[in-house]
Amino acid sequence: MSQESSVIRSIVKPEIKLDDVILEDVFTGTSDELGDQKGVQGRQYQKDTGTSYPLITVNGYVFKTKEILEFLLDATGFIPTVRFKVLLADTAVFKSHSMPKDGDIVSIFIRAKNDAFKPIRNDYVITNVNDSGGGIEGRGSTILIEGELYIKNLRDEIIESFNGTSFDVLKQVSQKLKMGFATNETSTTDTQNWICAGDNLFNFIRHVTDHAWKDEKCFYDCFIDVYYHLNFINVNAQVEGEEKLNAAILDITGMKDFNSDDNFEEGTQQQTKKLLTDMASVSGTNMYIKSYRVVNNSSEISRRYGYRSFAQFFDQKSGKTWDIFVDPIVSEGSADKKILLKGRAYPKKADGTAEDDSWITQNKKYWLGVQYRDVHDKYLYSELWNTRNREELNKMYIEANVERWNPNVYRGEKLPIILITQDDTLKRVSDATPNESTIPTNETPAVADQFYSGFYMVSGMKIMYNMSPESTNYEDPPKELPPNLYQIFRLARREWPVPSTG
Repeated sequence: MSQESSVIRSIVKPEIKLDDVILEDVFTGTSDELGDQKGVQGRQYQKDTGTSYPLITVNGYVFKTKEILEFLLDATGFIPTVRFKVLLADTAVFKSHSMPKDGDIVSIFIRAKNDAFKPIRNDYVITNVNDSGGGIEGRGSTILIEGELYIKNLRDEIIESFNGTSFDVLKQVSQKLKMGFATNETSTTDTQNWICAGDNLFNFIRHVTDHAWKDEKCFYDCFIDVYYHLNFINVNAQVEGEEKLNAAILDITGMKDFNSDDNFEEGTQQQTKKLLTDMASVSGTNMYIKSYRVVNNSSEISRRYGYRSFAQFFDQKSGKTWDIFVDPIVSEGSADKKILLKGRAYPKKADGTAEDDSWITQNKKYWLGVQYRDVHDKYLYSELWNTRNREELNKMYIEANVERWNPNVYRGEKLPIILITQDDTLKRVSDATPNESTIPTNETPAVADQFYSGFYMVSGMKIMYNMSPESTNYEDPPKELPPNLYQIFRLARREWPVPSTG
C-alpha cells in the first residue's frame, strides 16, 4: 500500500448545529456582573478553560475547575462517549436548577493552546446520572454523569433503502445525518440496494460496513470521531507493509530542547516530526509517552474465531452451498520475517519454521444462512472477512499514556512510534573498563527498541482529566504533573518484528 492510500481525508464537512455555550466574560473583565471590578484584570481563569481542564456545561450550569473530579472522553468504540464525576461542595445550584432530565445535553469544550489546532466541541445526550446524595441542600454530593455523542436522528427507527456501493451509501447516510464523511478509500465494488427495515442508522452504518467489499487486499471498519465525521476506513492500508522508521524520523533522537504547548501562545512555535516517543528529550510535550502497557488478547481471539474461519452459506444465484475459508491478510513477505500471532513462534526448526504447527487445524465453521439474489456476490462472505481481519488487530496492541492532550494525532492514522530500550545501557555496563563511566550523558545515543518501535495504526484514544493524582477510577494520570488533560492512545499493528538477540 502506498503512503498516499493511508491518508484519511474529509470529503464532506459536518453541518451539525450545536447548543450555544455562554460564559461570563471574566477573561477580558467586561462582564456587567463584575460591578466595581469591571475592566480590572485579575480574574483570568478562562485562560486555562478547555486546555488544562475540560469546559463542561449542563443546562446552562458551567462546572468550576474545583468541582470536576474526573473526566473521560472515550473514542475507542463506534461512537464517542463521555463520563465525568463532579463534587458539589459549595452550592446546590446545579441540583436545584440544572439537574439532568430526559434528553438533556452535556456540552464539552477542549482546546489546544495553539489556535492552529481545531478544538473539540461536542454535545452528548446524557444516558446515565448517579447522585451520591449529600448534606444540607444536597451539598457535598458527588454526581457521575455519562453521555453519548448526540447526533440527531441517529437512533430513530426508519424504513428506507439506499442504492449504490457501501462507499456511496455511507456517504449518503452521513449527509442525511448532517455529519462529515472521512475516508482513505475511493470506491468499493459492492453495488446493491441496502435496506434499513425498521432499524436505526446507528446499527445500519455498522451493518453496511460489515458487508463492504472491494477485493482481497482490503477490509473495512467505521467509526464516528470527535469532530462529527463518519470515518470509513480501509484498515489494511493503515497496517500493510514493512515500512521502517527512516533516518529522518530517527533524527529526533538527537534533537534537544523541545518546546511544550505552554510556549505556543508566546510565539515560539517549533515544527517537529509527527510521532510519539518515550525519549526524555521530549518530556513535557504532547509527543511524550509517559508510560505504556502491552495488551495481549491473542489466545482469547484465536479460541473464539479459530486461526481460519470457514464461511458456509447457500447462494440463490448459483444454487450452490459454499464452504469458503477466511484466512486473515498478512503483509507480503511477513510470513518469513515477522511474528504473525498465528500459533507459537518458538522454538523453531532448522528451516526457520515454528516447531509447533498445531494451530493450523484450529479452525471454526460458521453457517451464515441464505445469500439472496438481490445482494452483491460477496455479501455474506465479506461479513466474516471484515470481522476476522479487524480482530487480528485486537490480538496484541499498545496503550500509550501521553502526558498532554495531542490534537495533532487523529484516530485511524498511521503513526511512527519510537520506544527506547535499556539493553544498550546494560551492554555498556558489562563492556566497560574499571575506569570508564557507564552513566548516560547528553552525548549517549538513544537506542530504539526494535521490537516495539515502528509504525502503528491509532485504533482508538481516550482524553482524560483527574483533579487528584490519587484518583484512579479510569487510568493513572502522570503523577509528577499538576491536574491536566492527558491522553491514552490505542496503537495497533498486525505483524510484529522478531526480537533482537544481539
